[in-house]
This record gives sequence, C-alpha cells and structure tokens, in this order.
Amino acid sequence: MGMTTQMTEPRARVARETRPGAPRPLKMLCAIALGTAIACCGCARLGAQVAERPEVSPDLYSPPTPEAEWVAPASERKHESGAAYAGPIETASARAPGTPTDLPSLIDLALRLNPSTRRSWEAARSAAAEYAIAQAPYYPRVGFETDAGYTRLLFQVSPGPAAIRQWSVLPMMDLTYTLLDFGRRKADSDLAREQLAAANFTFNRTIQTVVFSVQRSFYALAAAEAATGAAQENVELASTDLAAVSRRVDLGLATEPALLLARERNAQAEFELENARTLVNDARASLAVAVGVSAERPLEIESLNSQRVPKSLGSEVEQLISQAVKHRPDLAAEAAKYRASVAAEQRSHAEWYPTIQFGANYGEQLWSYNFQTTPRIDSASPAYSALVTLKWDIFTGFERLNDDRRTEANRAAEQQAVRELELTTIAEVWRSYYDFQADAKKYDYAVALLAAAQESYNDNLDTYKQGLSTIVELLTADSALANARFTMIQATADLLTSSAAVAYAIGAVQQVH
Repeated sequence: MGMTTQMTEPRARVARETRPGAPRPLKMLCAIALGTAIACCGCARLGAQVAERPEVSPDLYSPPTPEAEWVAPASERKHESGAAYAGPIETASARAPGTPTDLPSLIDLALRLNPSTRRSWEAARSAAAEYAIAQAPYYPRVGFETDAGYTRLLFQVSPGPAAIRQWSVLPMMDLTYTLLDFGRRKADSDLAREQLAAANFTFNRTIQTVVFSVQRSFYALAAAEAATGAAQENVELASTDLAAVSRRVDLGLATEPALLLARERNAQAEFELENARTLVNDARASLAVAVGVSAERPLEIESLNSQRVPKSLGSEVEQLISQAVKHRPDLAAEAAKYRASVAAEQRSHAEWYPTIQFGANYGEQLWSYNFQTTPRIDSASPAYSALVTLKWDIFTGFERLNDDRRTEANRAAEQQAVRELELTTIAEVWRSYYDFQADAKKYDYAVALLAAAQESYNDNLDTYKQGLSTIVELLTADSALANARFTMIQATADLLTSSAAVAYAIGAVQQVH
C-alpha cells in the first residue's frame, strides 16, 4: 500500500497541473520562448554594460574630439567634488572665401587646428587607456604554453651508458586569479581614474586657453588695423593743415616758421602710419600662431568697430570667485591629482598585507620514446593542478616603510598645490574683475575725449582759416585729435580683452557673436 501511494501521488499532482485549457506542449513552447526572450534581454543588457566598461571602450572616458570640452558622464560626476561642466562650444558656420572672418569662426578654426588642443586630447586618451589597464587585475589571466621537440638523455649504467630518445609535446593551459589583495587593485583603479579626470580637466583648460589666446590676438589685430586707419586719417588731417598753412603763406598771412611746423606735423603723421602698419604685421603673426595656421596665410578679420562692447559683467566679484572655484578645469584637475595621491597612499599601505591567488592548469603529456633498443613506447596522459597561493613579503629592507613616507609627503604636497591654485584663481578673478571695471570707465572717458577733441579741431581749423587762431593752436588740436583716436581704439581693445580675461579667469568660454 505504501508503494502504491508513492506511485500514484505524483501522477495525481501532474494531472492537476496539466488540467487547464492549453495543451502541455504549447505551454512548454511558450515557456521556452519566454525564457529565451528574457535571456536575450539579459544578454543584451549585460553586453551594453560590458561595452561601456573602461577596459573595453576606454575612449568613452576621454574627450570625444580635440575641439570640444569634456563632459563627465553622470556616473563619474560624483568623483569630481562639485565641479561644473559646460557643453561643447558653439561654433559659427564657415564664411565664404574672401570675406572678413569673425571671432567665432576663428575660434572654431583654432579648436580644430591648434596643436595644443590635439596634444592635450591625445594625453587624455592615453590616460583613458591607463584607466582601462588598471581594470585588468580584476580579471583572471589565462595563458597557453607548449614545449615540443626531441630530447636524448644519457644514464650511467653498467656495462655502459644507456640512452633515452624521446619526442615530446607538452601543451599546457593555465589560469591565475587574485582572490584577495587587501585593496591593491582598488587603489590602482582609483589612482588611474583620478589621473584620467585630471587629464580630461586639463584638456578643458587647454581649450579655454586656446579660446582666450585667439580672443586676445583677435582684438590686438583689430586694434592694430583700427590704429592704421586712424593713422591714415591723421595723415589726411596733417595734409589738410599743411594745405591751409600753405595758402595763408601764399597770401602773406602766415610766416615760414608756421609752414615748417605744418610740414613737421605731416612728417610725424606719416611716420606714425608706417609704425602702425608694422604693428599690424606683428599682430597678424600672433593671431596665426593662436589659431594654429601658418603666418603666410592671410587672416582678414572684422573691424574693431563691429565688435559688441560689453557694458557690465552681470555679476559681482564674490559670485565670480565662487563660480571660478567650482568651474575652473585646472583647479578641478589639481583636485583630481590630490585624490590620485590619496589613492597612491592607500596603495602603499596595501603592500603591508599578503595576496591570495588561485591558480589552475591543465595540459597533456604526449611522449614517444625508447630506451636503448627497446621498442618505441607512446604515452599520453593529462597533467593538471589547482592551487591557492598565499604570498607575503615579511621584510623588504624598509622599502614599504619609506614608500609610505613618500606617498604621504606627496599627498600633503598635492593638498597644498590645490590650496595654492585656489588662492591664485581667486586673485586672478579679483584682478580681472577690477581691470574690467577700470577699462569700462576708461572706455567712457575715451568716448568723451574723442568727441571733445574732434569738436576742438573743427573749431580751430575754422578759426585758423579765418585768421583768428595761430598755427600752434591748430597743430595742438590736430595732435590732440590724433591721440584721442588712438586712445579710443586702445580703450575699446582693452575693454574687450578684459571681458574675455574675466571669462578665462572663472573657467568659462565667453560667448562671442
């Protein structure tokens, strides 16, 4: 009876389970299909996760191109201590050949051609590969080795030496995996990750440096070209004065010394024009270097008057300082170097502990041999092992102790380097902010000065033609107008440059239109 109960109970349970409507084979097919779909989804998700690992795709962790700032992925931003990230720089469309090049177009060209951005980008990609290499100890190492060949061995036996002649093949597959290393792998990975972050932030700062260099050189060239135009206008003024004096001398209303003064002023204006043209060539060469093109390639740029002059910064100095401390890529890079030194210190501490590894190998021993004159013997047998190895360096000649001291000192030095750069950043923002404020006031004064000088010259020219003022007064007004023009040009260039300097000091790319 007991046997019957044991036999019939499972059958009843199976009957109850297969009683509902659908046939059992169809249910099995549905279950297999559902399981296959789930497995495929799981494999696809796992494959996507594996494809994003640094050891598989290190380029995902470095800047994608040498012309746009690096943006940290969301999973990595927690490591960057409050740093902010800007998106890729907006670039202008290319201009038609022969038309003046605007500032955004030059910045776009510089980000593609300047060797500094390319060099920094390659350095970041190298750091990404180092980060990928640091993940290797988390994986087992698998290798294959084989010895194959002929061996003849002699033995000292009586009545004479005996010989073994052997052909052998010994293929061997081995596997090694670190089970426990007390933080060595993690410290190495953290160190490489922070060095990668430092390289990426350095790349971002290089982009900002290139942009600021192009802006500064652009404004310098625009100012030099404007100064050349102003010098040409001054030559025309001096020629007008000389013609007016010559007419009065012909009419007997002016003396020869007055004519000599007018000629002197005309020669001075011609000299200033040639000097201005020389400055244009120098500024054009500097802009070519900043863009990353040969100085032989002419760069025709928009005039200084077409640039929008900023009126204010829109933020107080305290806000700008706070923004700089958070946004400066070089400061974030220095902070990453500090965290890398902390990881190096942890790696040094881990060297005091043992490592535990698992090793296994499997191979075949394939022999074909004979001993003296015996018939040939063939042999094939497997060889394998599985071992757990503990390795612990008890004494290393004080190497670990001094390595701890070295990494601790490096970490303290990096900490002070971060503090030093933070103080430098604050000072740069402070200085550039008040430079901008002063340049904005000087620009307003230059506008008023130019208007007053132009009005004074017009009045003096009219009164001189009527004989109501002297040649000295006319030439003085002429010189004042020339200086006012140069002052206006310099004030405009200084204000534009100081505005770009503030953006560079806070670690932002100034929006130019």
